Amino acid sequence: MAPSEVASCSLPYVDLMEVALKVDVDTHQGLREGVPRLAEMLAAKGISATFFVAMGPDNSGRAIWRIVRNRGFVSKMWRTKAVSMYGWRTILSGTLLPSRPIASAFPGLLRDLINAGFEVGVHGYDHVRWQDNLDHLGERGISHEIERGLEVYHTLLGVPAHSFAAPGWRTNGVALGILDSKGLAYRSDTRGRQPYRCLVDGQVMLTPEIPTTLPTLDELMGTNGLRTPGDILKFYLSHFSESWLNVHTIHAETEGMSQFETFRGLVDRLLDRGAHFLRLDEVARGLSLSALPVCRVARITVPGRAGWVSAQGLSPSQA
Repeated sequence: MAPSEVASCSLPYVDLMEVALKVDVDTHQGLREGVPRLAEMLAAKGISATFFVAMGPDNSGRAIWRIVRNRGFVSKMWRTKAVSMYGWRTILSGTLLPSRPIASAFPGLLRDLINAGFEVGVHGYDHVRWQDNLDHLGERGISHEIERGLEVYHTLLGVPAHSFAAPGWRTNGVALGILDSKGLAYRSDTRGRQPYRCLVDGQVMLTPEIPTTLPTLDELMGTNGLRTPGDILKFYLSHFSESWLNVHTIHAETEGMSQFETFRGLVDRLLDRGAHFLRLDEVARGLSLSALPVCRVARITVPGRAGWVSAQGLSPSQA
């Protein structure tokens, strides 16, 4: 992630390795199977994490249209062995098979996460609709997706949501503006290097953005010679740093299922290096808004991922 429009802000020094785990839950199966495995393993090791759960229907099957829109989607499906990783029930959900609810199917699991000391946030409403059609939804459609996601969260858990993570790391000025009006503690919508405040059409957003700082496992699998769990482990251990906050996004459908042992090995090695794990809401509470850099939000491509993602761009002084 190094195009000229991406931020190269100076990074704060951290005297120990700080790791914020962000667990994205995109599907019914991921919440039912992947989340309990991850939560049990992390809790046993005394590790905090933040789970972002899609609040609406699992329409994973509709992502098949990415084959038409984005040639890179086919190669990603092949590299990651998507059929064996997700299973046909998920791959056909919302097309040949009916969609299944995600969050509302397992409210007890969400409450269990909170009771176990994890944070739970909103990962949009209809994950596929947002990721594939964001720029075509218009203000009304985007507002509906946000409002429905926040409403379901409140209904299931009895408290307002205080965090949001955009599906597929895709956002735009309309979405950022609507979310900024919701009084959230933070967002985690983009890729980047450090927490910042978004600049949209000359307006500085109040809500801090805490971006993902590392590649995801599905972006690495089968690329650049990273063929085995050992290759991937070596890559990650060389990219986690003591010099800044490491925000690492994992997926309940990947690290919580077929790549569970690979992820557990990474966690053990990070613990051996003295890593301190924290939740994203803990990160947000430690931020000073006035001290955060102000950066535009750029659209970039990331190796191993099909299509664009939103990323921390240049500050006005760098433009």
